[in-house]
Amino acid sequence: MGKSPIVVCTVQSAADLRIEVALANTPDELRDSLRKRLVKNEKLFQSDDQVSFTGLPQILHRAADEDGVFTVKQLEPVLQKSGQSLDVQDLIDIAESQGLLVRLDTNRWQVLE
Repeated sequence: MGKSPIVVCTVQSAADLRIEVALANTPDELRDSLRKRLVKNEKLFQSDDQVSFTGLPQILHRAADEDGVFTVKQLEPVLQKSGQSLDVQDLIDIAESQGLLVRLDTNRWQVLE
């Protein structure tokens, strides 16, 4: 990730973020149709995540180095100390789906917030 990332969109909720991430990965000609379907079926995206959207970045930042990069090995003890019953990979999956992380390689992620 470069030193000057470009903000392409801002959202008000995790649900809105999921929709925008899905649309960003969709061909231009299908985006309008997909947006309508996603908004209409927003209940499909609702979940009872065990980690709040606001608490998740704090856990990730505690595990990350000065560049915002971490590995599973660095995240495991931080997650255990947080008292969450969530598996490390599940936490990473949630954070990726919410647009909080970018995968750098098979076992390294960078925090985006």
